[in-house]
Amino acid sequence: MSSVSPLVECEGLVHIYKTAEIEVVALQGLDLTLASGETLAVVGRSGSGKSTLMNILAGVEAPTAGQARVAGRDLGRMGDRERRRYRRDVVGYCWQRAALNLAPDLTARQNVEVPVLAGGRATRDWIDELLARLGLAAVVRRRPAALTGEEAQRLALAVALANRPRLLLADEPTAELDSPTARRLLEDLVDLLRDLDAAAILVTHDRHVERHVDRVVQIRDGRTSTEWRGSEDRDAAEVVLLDRAGRLQIPRDYVRALGLTGRVRMVLEADHIRIVRAD
Repeated sequence: MSSVSPLVECEGLVHIYKTAEIEVVALQGLDLTLASGETLAVVGRSGSGKSTLMNILAGVEAPTAGQARVAGRDLGRMGDRERRRYRRDVVGYCWQRAALNLAPDLTARQNVEVPVLAGGRATRDWIDELLARLGLAAVVRRRPAALTGEEAQRLALAVALANRPRLLLADEPTAELDSPTARRLLEDLVDLLRDLDAAAILVTHDRHVERHVDRVVQIRDGRTSTEWRGSEDRDAAEVVLLDRAGRLQIPRDYVRALGLTGRVRMVLEADHIRIVRAD
């Protein structure tokens, strides 16, 4: 096993939203690792905890319990100043709607210059290269309102990558694009990430995204449940993630097919475990 520490490591991650009347447990002991340079798609139903995970990794929210570490930084123990440096230097966040990432009164080039000027980790030559690599060289003087949907999404990614982050977080980066357009964008993005040696976590419902990443992880009820390689047929077999406490989530289709409810019996065989109804 490699001795190199993961770029992202979440262990027993818990996050609870509290209001005056109710508590919502969005993450319930989630485990996740990501290596430097690796790309990961996160899938799951609405309410499964995907957006909460992204907000924690982006340094927008702090975990309630458990541990989340990115590039050696403990996200649960950072103060406000360290959190700002983390968001500036380590992570790039692309929100689901491209418009949320862009200043409407600035040109495409100026939008990318803003994080560069704030962070000081990139050059004007890099800005030109980044815009060209994302197919935006011809629209650098246009404002966001004059861009197509594809151009606006590409510009949003350029803004997130402007400071050469070690980790890109993108929430539904192809949601507003048709299939051919999404495929072109993903091909360009993956090539760029590879050259930057940057890792990425993409939240998605788009099966095209899954084919362009190294791994796909599904979240159910606030925990990572199943995983497959991006090149695999996700319907061929389920790979269930066993967490550090020995817990696993049986896929719902399997539970329904076998009529499993309440108590079940686990039988240890020579090389596998059988799970059957207790009755």
